[in-house]
Amino acid sequence: MLAACATTPPPPPPPAVGTFTLTTGAKLALAPDLVLQLDGVEDSRCPPGVQCIWAGKLGYRFSIRQAQGAPDSFELTPTEPAAKPALLGGRRIVLDTAALPAPALPGASTDQRATFTIAAPDSSNPDPHP
Repeated sequence: MLAACATTPPPPPPPAVGTFTLTTGAKLALAPDLVLQLDGVEDSRCPPGVQCIWAGKLGYRFSIRQAQGAPDSFELTPTEPAAKPALLGGRRIVLDTAALPAPALPGASTDQRATFTIAAPDSSNPDPHP
């Protein structure tokens, strides 16, 4: 009469691997209940043709969230283009620095998108840096 069996549910599929582009506020489902979002872009770089005291900064703020849990936030920049958020299970997210927009001219809007790759873990070459 008891037809119920104690079975373990299969593990969730690993997060997606590949190259993606997100605009500010856009979300990307990487796996069931695992979402990556581009929260914002800070671009204070010196525009072409303008003399600046400080070169400025370009940074992309991301958050990754599993189900209804608290988000894990991180930033990617041209000088620190990679991160290893714990929720990606050893995968790295790497900013495509070749796709970075040029600094905007004064008064012009900036390109509020980020292109990045999520790479599978490479056990043969562990990276000590996130």
